[in-house]
Amino acid sequence: MSSAAYVLGCDAEEQGRLARQHATWSAEMRAGWQRAGISAGQRLLDLGCGPGHASLELAELVGPTGSVLAIDSSAVFLAQLEHQCLQRQLPQLRTLEHNLSNPLSSNALLNEPGSGGWDGAWCRWLAMFLPQLEPMLDLLLEALRPGGRLVMHEYLRWDTFSLHPRGSNLELFVGRCIGHWRSHGGDPDVAQRLPALLEERGFRLLHSQSLMACAPSDNPKALWLQDFLGSYPAQLMAAGCWSADEQQALEAELHWARQHASLWVTPALVEMVWELQ
Repeated sequence: MSSAAYVLGCDAEEQGRLARQHATWSAEMRAGWQRAGISAGQRLLDLGCGPGHASLELAELVGPTGSVLAIDSSAVFLAQLEHQCLQRQLPQLRTLEHNLSNPLSSNALLNEPGSGGWDGAWCRWLAMFLPQLEPMLDLLLEALRPGGRLVMHEYLRWDTFSLHPRGSNLELFVGRCIGHWRSHGGDPDVAQRLPALLEERGFRLLHSQSLMACAPSDNPKALWLQDFLGSYPAQLMAAGCWSADEQQALEAELHWARQHASLWVTPALVEMVWELQ
């Protein structure tokens, strides 16, 4: 997504956070791909690929006989991904600059290897940022072949992001994040709406499970949450949604949590594997 559309931004700090986030969730990602039967030789779409950490892994997985098309509207992210493709010698990975909130006919993919029947698609934390879901869902319906698989990791309820036993300032911050994203057309609870929208387009739900975690402060999932809290408050403050005094109170609360036994609870995240009938 473009820096304007992607509310978390595309600067160097956010790019670093995205790399660490990918590493934290890579095991769950690969397990989802395995459940969907993603394998060598397949033709796959990576929707909302960002800087392309997953795209590169997909390209290595499908190998030289397969192909991956990574779609994002950030020229910055895609340029970095294309550079990585050259360095790693992955000609099977191509990019397409497009904002998935807008319609994209499958005809736009005709020059791509495997057009006319893609085997599968992957997207993670994309739908929550799209003001309009229908263009992306309609593209999937047009692009995937019958039997094609879709793997999604999306938030079911973002307000479960919490800290215990002390977490009142974090609760306030979470509420401000949700309000900010909704004001930009996002939906941090988007997974609640996806089953009905996909079913009416002929997709069948093969598998779903919660990826929500509750962990102590030094656990990778808790560190992932702390990483977000180290970077995003500045953007929220720049948008006028968070004050310096509120940030000071949040930092004191987080410092206390790191010094004592504390439970970090992630936003409710769900994995879904769908098949086009």
